[in-house]
Amino acid sequence: MKIGIVVHGTELLDSGRAREFLTLLSGENRIRTCVCGTMGKIAAMDAGLEGEIDLGQHLKPSASIEAFFETEDLVCLLNHGKELDSGRAFGRIVVSHLENSEAKPLLQVERPGFSDGQVIPWNREAYGHAEKLAGLLGLKVASPPTPVRSVEVTDNGKRVLRRLSTRPGSCIMVNGIVVGKATSPDVALISENGFLILMEGGDIKKEGLLTLHEHEKRVPVDLAHAWVKTGKLWREKSRDKRPSCSNSCWEKALPGKKGRAVIIDHCAERSLELIEGASFAVTVGDDTTEIAGDILSRFGIPIIGITDGDCDELAVSAAYSPGSVVLLLKPGLDDEFGRRVKKELFSGKEAAFFESLESLRQAVIKLAPPSLESFSEY
Repeated sequence: MKIGIVVHGTELLDSGRAREFLTLLSGENRIRTCVCGTMGKIAAMDAGLEGEIDLGQHLKPSASIEAFFETEDLVCLLNHGKELDSGRAFGRIVVSHLENSEAKPLLQVERPGFSDGQVIPWNREAYGHAEKLAGLLGLKVASPPTPVRSVEVTDNGKRVLRRLSTRPGSCIMVNGIVVGKATSPDVALISENGFLILMEGGDIKKEGLLTLHEHEKRVPVDLAHAWVKTGKLWREKSRDKRPSCSNSCWEKALPGKKGRAVIIDHCAERSLELIEGASFAVTVGDDTTEIAGDILSRFGIPIIGITDGDCDELAVSAAYSPGSVVLLLKPGLDDEFGRRVKKELFSGKEAAFFESLESLRQAVIKLAPPSLESFSEY
């Protein structure tokens, strides 16, 4: 049987349970596996699974499932929620985004290896497969939660309401940008004419909204199809367990063209997409600098980080490649300065060429005063 496996979350990869699951299923089947999100890809690299998991696609879980519907006989969503209820709610939301959830047998393996783990068949054709897989894993088969419409579009498409389940205190991210923090387990994002205007069950972060809509450009966002995430963007894992990726599939694009730099502006989730072919990077935002810097350190890519001390605590720890420098500006000025760097040094684009890292560094520092308070070299 041809089985497509969509892995979501880093805990499964860090713990080794994803590898055990793939080994179990590969015995009698032909499996194809993908992992969702930049952090998932990094976790797969750290686990040495580049050869077994497709790291090249950048699709949301629902889109990954639909892609497997086209080629596989059975599709499995492998997930580990912090709690069983949150994992089941996640599966419910993913399934709600599918055009046709009955296209192929679809099941979810939730929290494998834990006493409360479940195998959830999401359509009629999946029940027989769920029972067999549950027997192999020592889990229970559980009925799926009642379907819910996580996205509601009204007013002739002008108003979008999108619901999500999370933990109070968790950050809410839209397309990788923190737009607020949850104050309730149930959060609803509301947009009008493509602009996020309200967050029920949470507090909106004004700076995040400005970044999401690209400040004065006022770029609308399709909330119904945007990538919405909650919690921490990075994962807790000690640095000494993070090997370099010198032998990974990403090495084909590295080192990049001499002098090519990219700017990563409050979008650490896109780091792997943006760094292909780059020699160094400018990162804008405290969390973006920590997360992107840690990711890029695996490839030996130094960064010039622009921060102002306003951290959302998405990252637990960070490491930087030798040659990196992190600038600390006065509070509230990293966004403004990042836009200036992009406009004046990158001509408003995401990539540009420079003679060397040092020449870029000097150009950035020259623009900074009097807002620059200090900088740290690595």
